[in-house]
Amino acid sequence: MIYDCVVIPGGGVDSNGSPSAWVCARLDRALEMASSTSYFLVLSRGTTHHPPILDKNLFPIDEASASAAYLIEHNIPSNKILIENWSLDTIGNAYFARQCILEPMELYRLAVITNDFHMSRTKLIFDWIFSLSNLTIDRCEKYQIDYFTVNNQDMTDEQLLARINKERVAYEDVKMKTQQITNLSQMAQFLFVEHGAYKAKRLHSRRSQLDPLTASTY
Repeated sequence: MIYDCVVIPGGGVDSNGSPSAWVCARLDRALEMASSTSYFLVLSRGTTHHPPILDKNLFPIDEASASAAYLIEHNIPSNKILIENWSLDTIGNAYFARQCILEPMELYRLAVITNDFHMSRTKLIFDWIFSLSNLTIDRCEKYQIDYFTVNNQDMTDEQLLARINKERVAYEDVKMKTQQITNLSQMAQFLFVEHGAYKAKRLHSRRSQLDPLTASTY
């Protein structure tokens, strides 16, 4: 299969600002597909859970840039790498990837790579967001998405169990939203007015920064 783009969702960086071990597993699988795709799209600015890692000049290191650097270090030409560094969770990964990059560039045949613990929710979200159109009665059918699962690299049993439990809860939250949001207009309204990771917040409100509708939920 030849793809327009291989898509790698964000999943954190380590204390040195390099992709986490489980994201490296995603990137390594993407590297195996280098001859079968026109582009690689790496996703995510970071998370709402903690401040970003800073580089030696005290600038934030976003996850997408760290993943792009990994691909370049493994001999992927920079002109084949696309960076989405606006999103803060998986639902943002899918929305910004589609609206800001894939749709304008007319990249419709996609391969999405993520870890086993993350795949169920990722597929639910990508299938949902990439099926939405501007009209409730229509479905967008121009995207063809294949999914590839990689192992949960370097996670302890405790970490994996915690993540699986979190994913289970988040999956049910997203599933409920798929019934409520049926077009792109509603999705934009949800993200930028309701979703805690993207809506305006009171500057000094710690509670607003921990809104439940953040990356911990979606």
